[in-house]
Amino acid sequence: MSLIVPDVAEVDALTKILTPALTLKLYGNNYNPVPASVAANFTEIAGGGYANKPLIFAGWAIVAGAPSLATYGIQTWNFTGAINAPATIYGFFVTRNSDGLLMWCERFAAGVVPIVPIVGSVISVTPVFSGSSVY
Repeated sequence: MSLIVPDVAEVDALTKILTPALTLKLYGNNYNPVPASVAANFTEIAGGGYANKPLIFAGWAIVAGAPSLATYGIQTWNFTGAINAPATIYGFFVTRNSDGLLMWCERFAAGVVPIVPIVGSVISVTPVFSGSSVY
């Protein structure tokens, strides 16, 4: 028989993961995240009007279910010009502010990367985090 985590415990776990101050960042190096990834594997982009985005706990909507889901509002970057070298975007990563721990990351879809922003480019990310038992 599989281990079952009740929805209420999934919500509690999501709350604990998302309570610390977090920061959403875009990365520009051609890196494919793996389970052993650390924040140092990612090169945060710079220039072109880019600024990373704080993710505060009050911004998360957490709903119990199968899976329990935490969703944050859409985060949008409007580029005012080209970004600094490497001048590409491959995905995003989230770090914990207190110690820089990599919390999660995602490479954008293969058909989209690398993204090369120019004046007027817009990138939007909707942070979503789920917790679920497999049964």
